[in-house]
Amino acid sequence: MKKHNYLLAAAALGMFLASCGGGVKKTPSGIEYIVHKSGNGAQLKIGDTALMNVTQKINDSLLGTSREVVGAPIPVLVSKPTDKFDLMEGIALLHEGDSATFFIPWDSLPPMQRPQFGKKGDKLKITFAVEGKFSAAAQKEKDEKLIKEYLEKNKINATKNAEGVYVAVKEEGTGATPNAGDTVYVHYTGKLTSGKVFDSSQDSTLRPGMPLEPIKFPLGRGFVIKGWDAGLAGLKKGSKATLVIPSTLAYGLQGSPPAIPGNSILVFDVQLVDIKPGAPEAPAAPAPAPAK
Repeated sequence: MKKHNYLLAAAALGMFLASCGGGVKKTPSGIEYIVHKSGNGAQLKIGDTALMNVTQKINDSLLGTSREVVGAPIPVLVSKPTDKFDLMEGIALLHEGDSATFFIPWDSLPPMQRPQFGKKGDKLKITFAVEGKFSAAAQKEKDEKLIKEYLEKNKINATKNAEGVYVAVKEEGTGATPNAGDTVYVHYTGKLTSGKVFDSSQDSTLRPGMPLEPIKFPLGRGFVIKGWDAGLAGLKKGSKATLVIPSTLAYGLQGSPPAIPGNSILVFDVQLVDIKPGAPEAPAAPAPAPAK
């Protein structure tokens, strides 16, 4: 029986390796890998941002998966490899739709990069499943379509401003609008288009132990996402409004895990409580005169 089981296992392994396009392969520098699935998309190249699901193991012990951490494919910028066991060399061999596992000797990694639970002789197994490539233009087009659907579904009458934020003023204030550098005081509730609230300055369950008070920051100085700077700049003091912000003006491709997935359109109900005048931005220093 033992011999019979061994033969069955060997046959199964052979079928598996055949389905992987020839079994274990090596990159030019010697990284071993197996292709589990061959996709039909274009091969990745340096400069591409690949969207991948990543699984890491030491031998057969699971360390973690990106799907569990962020709930979506993660962006990986394909760049030139710099070391012998740099996985960028292997990633550049993959195509859209491919799934492959790379094997890295644990003790070949720099000490600071070695997983804590490992020892000499162990192998780090990293599986990349390439879902596709990120395109900023395609994402912007997708955002516009989803925002319009969201506004129609929720009967929100919003106007798109010059920067691309959709603003629906529900209650207009009587004060002035803020200038760049002014400190603004804002109450807010932020949610995804699904309706899930991820933060609020007025909900103690979302900010346990923190005072429920407006957030304050200098406008237009990069202290908040671009969509906030752009959306609040057109509001008068005292106004209440809804800002619908495309992902490109929010947290973009990276998102803000775990609450905000990548490429998320954000919806904020805001109240511009107060404005304190701030110093204008200092003019740029003049360029030095050319040497004679």
